[in-house]
Amino acid sequence: MRRSPAALALALCLAALTPACSGGGDGEGRPAAYEIPAERARDGERVLRGRTGRSSDLEFTVLGYRDGMREILGTHAGMRPKGRYVRVRLLVVNRGRDIQVFDTWKQLLHTGDGRTHTPDVNATMVKRQPERLSVGAAMRAEFDLWYDLPGEAAVRGLRLVGSPTVGAVSDPRPAEIRLP
Repeated sequence: MRRSPAALALALCLAALTPACSGGGDGEGRPAAYEIPAERARDGERVLRGRTGRSSDLEFTVLGYRDGMREILGTHAGMRPKGRYVRVRLLVVNRGRDIQVFDTWKQLLHTGDGRTHTPDVNATMVKRQPERLSVGAAMRAEFDLWYDLPGEAAVRGLRLVGSPTVGAVSDPRPAEIRLP
């Protein structure tokens, strides 16, 4: 069957105006997004929104925060802090194309008295949280950072740092995230 040039031109115009049916977007030119099930906040945890920063290829989002814990329980031990425990729920996403190493011990918490605090080794071990984590390309990880803070100093923020990208000659600039 032979088609006229006008019919062919009309078919080409219609094809050009019809969006692709690849299923990869929302039909309005935006890429598709995963539907990730919501996770319930834990007892006493404050859900935080809009607390995102980036260091190198690692993007950090603070999801939850709890201050003032006087005891923790793990699989094999219970533990009391020297002061009080602060727990920060963190989502880490590698936006790069190579592995990034998340080092728990480099993540600092700032308090209103001008001091910085490193994560607490004992609480991290009792709660079975990672010390170092290889975050693969396009990978997400969610876990807790634990701090043992002396006194009543107010928590002001986190200084989070990723690992240098391939070929970098210095540590990346840290992400500063306000808390609580």
